[in-house]
Amino acid sequence: MKKIILFIVTLFFIPYTTIASENDCNKYDKLSKEYAKCTSKIIKKKSLEIKDKTSTKFEKGKKKFKKLELKKKLLKFKNSKSQKEFLEN
Repeated sequence: MKKIILFIVTLFFIPYTTIASENDCNKYDKLSKEYAKCTSKIIKKKSLEIKDKTSTKFEKGKKKFKKLELKKKLLKFKNSKSQKEFLEN
């Protein structure tokens, strides 16, 4: 029972700690250079996360495409001069 209560309490507090760390820039004046530095750091961090996610998804997609027979068929279609030649091969 104690474990369940502890788990529920931690679920409520985890999002608030992430929100608090993201809003650190609010303590600066919006026209100051410190605010610009703070926001640029946050943007850099998030863009790197997005880049990492997309690159891993892209690599997974590449691996799946290499396994398919579709790649060979596309190359054969590209190298054929007409539809008749494509169907003969």
